[in-house]
Amino acid sequence: MPLLPAMPLAAAPVAAAPVANEFMYGLAVFNARLRGASSARNIARDLGIAKDVAATLQSRMVRDGFVALPNAAGLARTPNPLVQRNYSRKATETLKNMLKDKAEDILEAEAPEETLKDLPRPSEA
Repeated sequence: MPLLPAMPLAAAPVAAAPVANEFMYGLAVFNARLRGASSARNIARDLGIAKDVAATLQSRMVRDGFVALPNAAGLARTPNPLVQRNYSRKATETLKNMLKDKAEDILEAEAPEETLKDLPRPSEA
């Protein structure tokens, strides 16, 4: 019986790491503007890429002016974030108060006089 030659074992397939292309750069810029800050560690975690590739994207964002120079912790602030956090809190509180006042006005206008005495106002509850 003839012996068959032994076939060499193939190496296990390795997933190719994503590279820093224009699409990844756009995602990194959007992520930085959405968060208000960026770091190579956050980019690597959020986009699922290697840290050296994320560092390349981070340095390009600094060079293009999308983020400022990183601080001692490696966090680079965005000069013009998409969401102004302090403004949004203030706007939310203002809208909540306006809605509460409008709801009280609607309840007072639509309810008969005899039921208004029995029900507590929404601001008292």
